[in-house]
Amino acid sequence: MHGRELRGLSRTQLVVAAVLVLVLAAAAAYLIIHHKPKAPTGAPATTSINELNAYSSPNFVMYPVNANTIIINNYGENITLRIPTGKIVAMNTVALQVLIDIGAGNHVVGVEGYATKLPWLFGNYSNLPAVSSGMWSINYEEIVNLKPDIVITWSYILPQVRQKLQAFNIPAIAWGPTDNLTSFIYFLGLITNHTDKATHLINWLSGLKRELKTYQSQINQHPRAYIIFAWDYSPWFVAGNNSDPYRVAVLAGLQPCFNKSMQVQPESVLRCNPSVIIVTTWDLNPHSPNATTYCEGIINSVRNNLVLNQTAAVREGHIIVIPGYLTEGPPGYIAALYIDSVLWPNVVRVNATELLNQYFSEFLTTAEPGGTWFCSG
Repeated sequence: MHGRELRGLSRTQLVVAAVLVLVLAAAAAYLIIHHKPKAPTGAPATTSINELNAYSSPNFVMYPVNANTIIINNYGENITLRIPTGKIVAMNTVALQVLIDIGAGNHVVGVEGYATKLPWLFGNYSNLPAVSSGMWSINYEEIVNLKPDIVITWSYILPQVRQKLQAFNIPAIAWGPTDNLTSFIYFLGLITNHTDKATHLINWLSGLKRELKTYQSQINQHPRAYIIFAWDYSPWFVAGNNSDPYRVAVLAGLQPCFNKSMQVQPESVLRCNPSVIIVTTWDLNPHSPNATTYCEGIINSVRNNLVLNQTAAVREGHIIVIPGYLTEGPPGYIAALYIDSVLWPNVVRVNATELLNQYFSEFLTTAEPGGTWFCSG
């Protein structure tokens, strides 16, 4: 009311008006104090927010926006993604593997070149368009033509990929061997609406981790290991701490002779005198008629090497050959158990081939069970 209107009121009316004002003010204060704002329509439940927090890790920090949108902080960049996402270019074999594992392979429209060479692992997905050929050679024209909603690549090449795809508004996410695999699995399940299968895979892998810890608590040894990154390339190029073979060796409780991926001098290997030699090969076809011969041929080549045959590993028969593709992602835990079963057979009573077949049966259903996946001697 204005001042002129107030002067026309009686004393009683003014008192009544003042009381009403006080009552209304008290009611307003009560509502302000006790009011709980409603979540925006479609916003995720508290449990979903808690799950995002629980599964987040450096490079995979996830924030909810609403039921259909999340923000992920990945390698220094906040990326907004709709859920479920549409088409995915899996320019990372771990991403392809996990997407198949959780039943979301139908989202994949393109793969990295190396995946096309692994039909015994990826089945018909090996026939999808390849968007790369080698570690640094990427066909960006092919990626753009596939019109993906997201590209998932390796961490080492992410800056280049983001720079090239920025003009086309195609977001790129990266995963690398030093990142948290559990976070990556959950993230892929989240953006494809397959969190149930993703958590099933996470729980299965957690069982393998517990098994590894139980065995290693009984062993309590950390033998020195020489880890050859790619036997077919060079026996002197080692796997460093940014590689999957290195990660698997550490999971197995080994102490790598070298921490960087680099070419080393043979004399430095002798100075380390490893008790174990892990030989990674990226060319083993487990279902080839010559698979066993090929695997054992690598062992014989190590034994006949004039430098390596002077190591404790050769004397003790601890040469272990593992396909590089089994050190990547979920199978890495099985590879680690295989290593321990070779080194401590009386303690680690695990049949790694049976575990691998179980993984193929439950998750990577495109893979062909059986065959020669590992060898040692």
